[in-house]
Amino acid sequence: MGRLVIFDTSNYENFPIGGQLTSVRGFLRFLCEVHPELSGRVQLVGVTTRQEEVGSGKEVVIFGISLPILYVCQAETDLAHTQHSLRAAFAKGILSHGKKLHLTRSDLLYIQTPEAAGPAKLLAPGAKFVVFSHGSYANMERGFRFYQKSAVKKAFLYYLRWVLRHAACIFVLDEASRRDYLPYNQNLVKVRNTICLPEDYDAFSEKPHTFHGRLLFVGRLSRDKGVAGICEAAKDMEKEGITLTVVGDGEEGENLRRYEGGNVHFAGAVPPEKVRDFMAQADILVMNSAFEGVPMTILEALSSGLPVVTTEVGGIGDAVAFGKDAEKTDGTAPSIEAAVRKIAGNYAAYAQAAHDHALEYDYRTANEAVLKELRNYWK
Repeated sequence: MGRLVIFDTSNYENFPIGGQLTSVRGFLRFLCEVHPELSGRVQLVGVTTRQEEVGSGKEVVIFGISLPILYVCQAETDLAHTQHSLRAAFAKGILSHGKKLHLTRSDLLYIQTPEAAGPAKLLAPGAKFVVFSHGSYANMERGFRFYQKSAVKKAFLYYLRWVLRHAACIFVLDEASRRDYLPYNQNLVKVRNTICLPEDYDAFSEKPHTFHGRLLFVGRLSRDKGVAGICEAAKDMEKEGITLTVVGDGEEGENLRRYEGGNVHFAGAVPPEKVRDFMAQADILVMNSAFEGVPMTILEALSSGLPVVTTEVGGIGDAVAFGKDAEKTDGTAPSIEAAVRKIAGNYAAYAQAAHDHALEYDYRTANEAVLKELRNYWK
């Protein structure tokens, strides 16, 4: 049996903060707990935050099982002042260090981030690769911090089409991505993103659902996340007892901190396991993105019983039930304020609906469907 070689710009342990890491760790947890007999055929390829580990292989213990990992590049941890493209470094790192993987045509290349597909195929021309698309590649270039005004951006868009055409299978999370990909590949499998439910999930219904005015944002502080609009809404509602905690960091961090003070607090980047602690102390998650896939942060919020105020972009409309566990905003501060007030007016019902909806995204149920499809290529 060949190996399942997973490529992701994470270290699979605690970097980066956010849904990317939550998603891949949910899949690994599923394998380790439900199918431990398969974990011995898994190889991880990722990044490290320590330069001395680049090019080295080691074992990482994930949910009680040791898995081999090859670190191919270093990731910058100061997300507010990143100097280099991690995507470019990851692709170069695979070419530089990937020979140590000894890839063969019997290995299945499981691509979590598209820049890995080309270098991995160069190392193993006969191997098949499967893509897990966390969001549509059709608007991926909008999130670029580097190469916005160079030929690299245009070349990368052509490269993305190559990835779509040559993937043996593509997992998509939302209908918009499926429509975007149909001209390039017919083998599209719609799946759910997955979350690990909190330990006290079953006891949620016994807790009082009282609104205390505590808003929360979790994610990268980049322009496309619309965090300024959230901060402005919170400031406008300060006299109503509304507070806002912003968890995360990024290139817009310094600009956004002009809002800090009074009822707005910036917590910075925190380890993934600490995000749950912030959700436990919040009442509503607020997202204001210009584009998204299906944000893991929203699913985690639902599992914590947090209703969501969010824009309806990408696959968000597939992930929440507007009018039941979420309310919609058009991205402006007044619409965010109106959505918060609507949820606050019937908070117990929104919170219970959020909690109940989260069960559909349990990592065991959703990843079983992913594994079933992978078995078609992972022989």
